[in-house]
Amino acid sequence: MSATTAEKEVNILLYSDDSDTRKAVMDAVGIRPGKGMPRINWVEAATAEGAIMKFEENDISAIIADGETQKVGGMALLRRIEVEYESLPPSLILIARQQDEWLAKFAGTRAVLLTPLDPIQLADSVTALLKEAHV
Repeated sequence: MSATTAEKEVNILLYSDDSDTRKAVMDAVGIRPGKGMPRINWVEAATAEGAIMKFEENDISAIIADGETQKVGGMALLRRIEVEYESLPPSLILIARQQDEWLAKFAGTRAVLLTPLDPIQLADSVTALLKEAHV
């Protein structure tokens, strides 16, 4: 990636009703997932309606969604975005059970990570998402 890519800023929508989960993701990835990657502007949402509103208001390059969010889980949110907006940015679902991976893939996600989170694996996954988004 060029020096201008590293200076660029991208928006990542981070959806979870658990503020500790959102903090853990942001702390693990930081403001840049890797060398030469653009700076991340974290767009946080704790509710599905808030996430949709922030998706509409911001140029979202990637989505990280908590599959364990109550009422409307991350998988349902991704499916809704894919159906209603006909375009789903590269996305990552955080799941607690390995057997939910097939459902996450059905929802349209590109990547799945099990909790508890491995910071290195998470940063690598975010790097891959941003590369897929061509940022």
